[in-house]
Amino acid sequence: MYIGYENDMIWRQIQEYLPVKNRIDDNNVPKEEWLEIGKNQIHIDHYICNDAKGIVVIYHGVGGNGRLLSFVAVPLHKAGYEVICPDLPLYGHSVCSGKITYSDWVECGTVIAEEYRQDDKPLYLFGLSAGGMLAYQVSCRLQNIDGLMLTCLLDQRINKVTKETASSSMMAVLGKPFLKITHHIFGGIKLPMKMVCNMKAIVNNKALAELLMSDPISSGTKVSLEFLYGMLYPRIEIEANHYKKCPVLLVHPERDCWTDVSLSRLFFDEIQSSKELKLLQGAGHFPIEEKGLMQLEEYCLAFMNR
Repeated sequence: MYIGYENDMIWRQIQEYLPVKNRIDDNNVPKEEWLEIGKNQIHIDHYICNDAKGIVVIYHGVGGNGRLLSFVAVPLHKAGYEVICPDLPLYGHSVCSGKITYSDWVECGTVIAEEYRQDDKPLYLFGLSAGGMLAYQVSCRLQNIDGLMLTCLLDQRINKVTKETASSSMMAVLGKPFLKITHHIFGGIKLPMKMVCNMKAIVNNKALAELLMSDPISSGTKVSLEFLYGMLYPRIEIEANHYKKCPVLLVHPERDCWTDVSLSRLFFDEIQSSKELKLLQGAGHFPIEEKGLMQLEEYCLAFMNR
C-alpha cells in the first residue's frame, strides 16, 4: 500500500495561491496510480478523460512534483485532454530504491510516455522548468511524438546557464567542475536543492516560495551529487541544430526571476523543427498569475489544435 496525496496538506495550501479555474476540485481529482519502472514505484496523477482529444504527459522540474502541475493539467483536462503528471524519482510520493541519477529521470519519462500512449490519439509532452529539457530528451527517444510544449529549455552544459540558475555564482563556478572530477567518488552525498539552485526565485510570491521550500517532496527535497552531475552534463541524443522530431512551443513566463527567456533561447533558437515562442505576461517561473495562466492555456490549446 503506497501513500498518496490524500493526507498531504502542503499541496492543498499551495492550491490556494492559484486562480480557482486552475485548482483541483471534486470534479477533477486525478486518479492516483503507481507504475513500476525498474526498482522504483513511480506515482502518477492521471486525469482521465473519456474520448480524449489527445494525451499530454507533463514533467515537473527540480522544485516541484506531479501534484503541483494542476495549474496546467486542470485546464487541459477540462478542454478534453487526458493528462499524465508523474512524480519523478526523489520527488512527490514515488517510492525509490537504490541510487537515483538524472538518467533515471530520462528513463522514467520515456517509459511513462510509452505506457500512456494510445495509438489513435496524438501524444504531446509538456516540460516545466528543468522538466523542459527532460521533455526534449524524452522526445528524442520516442518514435512518434506530435508536439513539445515547454516553459523553459535550459542546456546546463552551457556555463552561462549554470551560473545564472545556481544559488550563487560561486556555487556554479566552483561546484560544476568539482562535480565533473569527483562525482564518481562522492556521488552518494545528498544536498538540498535549495542549497544548489536559486530556489527562492521559483515563484514571484515570497510566502509561496517559503512554503514550497519547506516541502520535503518538492522544493525542499535533497538530491545526490551523482544526480546533479547528470543534470549539469546531460546526454542529448539529438542536438538542437538537428532536431526535427515535432513542432515545439516555448511558453516562457515573462517575469521569470530565475530563468530569463534568453537562457532558454540559447538552445531553442537552434531547433530546426517548426517552433513558436510565446511570453506569459506577468507570470513568474512557477506561474500562478491569472493572466499568464490564461495565456498558457490559450497558447497550448491552439498549438495542439493545429
